[in-house]
Amino acid sequence: MKKSILILIVFIYSFQAKAQESIIPDEVKTYIQSRVNNQVNVGIVVGYIDDQNIDYYSYGNTAIENGTPVNKKSVFEIGSISKTFTATILAIKVINGEMSLDDPISKYLPKTVKVPTKNGKEITLQHLATHTSALPRMPDNMSPKNENNPFADYTYKQLYNFISNYELTRDIGAFSEYSNLGMGLLGHILELQSGQTFEELVIQHIANPLQMTDTRLVLTQQMKKRLAKGHAGLSETNNWDIITLGGAGGIRSTTSDMVKYIKANLNSDSGKTALDKAMQLAHQSAFKSEEQHIEMALAWHIENGKFLMHNGATGGYCAMSAMDKVDKKGVIVLTNSNENVDAIAIKLMVPSYPLQPVKPSVAKIMAKKIKDSNIDEAIMFYKNAKVSQADTYNFDIEQLNSLGYQFLEKDQTEIALALFKLNVAQFPEASNPYDSLAEAYLKSGEQTLAITNYKKSLALNPANDNARDVLKSLDVVLEDVFISPEILKTYVGKYQLSLDFFITITTTEGRLFLQATGQSKFEIYPSEVNKFYLKVVEAKVEFKVNTVGEIDQMILFQNGQVLPGQRVE
Repeated sequence: MKKSILILIVFIYSFQAKAQESIIPDEVKTYIQSRVNNQVNVGIVVGYIDDQNIDYYSYGNTAIENGTPVNKKSVFEIGSISKTFTATILAIKVINGEMSLDDPISKYLPKTVKVPTKNGKEITLQHLATHTSALPRMPDNMSPKNENNPFADYTYKQLYNFISNYELTRDIGAFSEYSNLGMGLLGHILELQSGQTFEELVIQHIANPLQMTDTRLVLTQQMKKRLAKGHAGLSETNNWDIITLGGAGGIRSTTSDMVKYIKANLNSDSGKTALDKAMQLAHQSAFKSEEQHIEMALAWHIENGKFLMHNGATGGYCAMSAMDKVDKKGVIVLTNSNENVDAIAIKLMVPSYPLQPVKPSVAKIMAKKIKDSNIDEAIMFYKNAKVSQADTYNFDIEQLNSLGYQFLEKDQTEIALALFKLNVAQFPEASNPYDSLAEAYLKSGEQTLAITNYKKSLALNPANDNARDVLKSLDVVLEDVFISPEILKTYVGKYQLSLDFFITITTTEGRLFLQATGQSKFEIYPSEVNKFYLKVVEAKVEFKVNTVGEIDQMILFQNGQVLPGQRVE
């Protein structure tokens, strides 16, 4: 499985950088070059604002094969930065008196939609805009025809059906728990209120006033010509067409356009226009939790009481934006790779932030050896280098996985199989290598071996819905695990994993929940008796029974760590 994890007055600003020396430090440029040269990212474009000075830096290409150099006019998916556009449009409606942040969302949704409530409290527009609605991160009724474009066929009917049948697992407004579903729903509510599509709202209220001609949900013909192709690892991947939940992450844009957007946000305190006032409102603190160590404006994350930040990611892109309104500094970083670029933005905003050295990709060396010699030579190099040059190259799990997909997509299945087998041998306790190997076996017609490896992947990560779906399509019967409410109650308690870190287990209506110190509550699902898994992250929990048959210990398995916790309550 591939690694997978958004006013009618026209402003006229001068967004062209003055003739000047670059204000982007050489250290940042060198770091960007190292990321591209070592095939961590394919292309990176940065737009940096320091008061009235604007600077751009571009490095890399629009594609690994036959690409052209990226620049400030190259088009990228900005992912969840789209949420700040959604919040700004909501703020415009509030400023104009058309909506109120305290409006319950049921006011705008069709009467046929049964909006969930909790303890007599309703979800409001502000709850959606601050991720405090208690709605989950994603709806669980998505069944995409193409998993590499997972939102393309998700419909409003499916959205309504999920909302109507979802039961909230925690109190509304109590925690901020990131929800693409909630912000996508907010974008749709803005559509219902206005009678316009979300894209039309973006164009009317933000893109046109700021002369952002390359900021759209649907690519124009001109944008297509300048599209930087998305990449998962070293492989080109599909663009994500996000329409129904477009307010959560559907926008495409350029660095040049996004600099205009960041600049307008930085200068919004002038309050000259409705858009200025709306941006001011969107920047104000709207939720703060000392327990969670989190502060939210409308969609924007507030860090250290000073910085407004939001990043984004889709299947083949990552993005990061940040602003300091006091010092009038802002940054936007876009890449056509699913590799995080937050560090670049943080470094520009906080010069003392240390940039970690980037190791060369072992996959790049292997790809050359396969081309110049053969797969056997490449595998021999990998094994020797991992022993003698372990600190020289990047040997993480995605190196072989991404390289394998490069060959699988070129129908060079035997080479892909050899790479995936090597990855399984190197990371035998990880789920994804088995999933990838299974996919290659299936493509080569070896269904029995594919089933074996999909089952192994699912055993290691029961939340791997891809493996589950493929097995079902192959008519493999998978038994659902049922744990009685009586047994679930035996797990309830507080477990101490360190001096000041606890995990609390609770049960409600036959479902089990986990909550770590300072974090939100998440449902955990049984894989077998005493063993559970999370869907929000790849993690597992195992409960241990003592000699008298009582649960007295819990073990958390996550990111290769094994963290035991003794029951203290």
